[in-house]
Amino acid sequence: MIKYFDCNKYNYNNISEQFKNYVKKHHCPEIFVDLSTMNVIDAMKFILLSSAYHYSKYPLGKFRCHVASEDIKNYIKMFTTANLELV
Repeated sequence: MIKYFDCNKYNYNNISEQFKNYVKKHHCPEIFVDLSTMNVIDAMKFILLSSAYHYSKYPLGKFRCHVASEDIKNYIKMFTTANLELV
């Protein structure tokens, strides 16, 4: 079952910490995050940090992110992220 992490419910200043807490409390090997309202820099930072954290807990899991910009997809391609899927 895919879990949904709603970024709009949290303060962007500490969203990475909020995500870590969410993953600690919930069983979520597959998670979907909507980052379409986030700017490019914040979204990329969140994606890379959260993907790594999620992978450390669920190496066979999937971390799916909806992003607003093709630029984000192009920048993220430069990094190796086994569990990440950008939509």
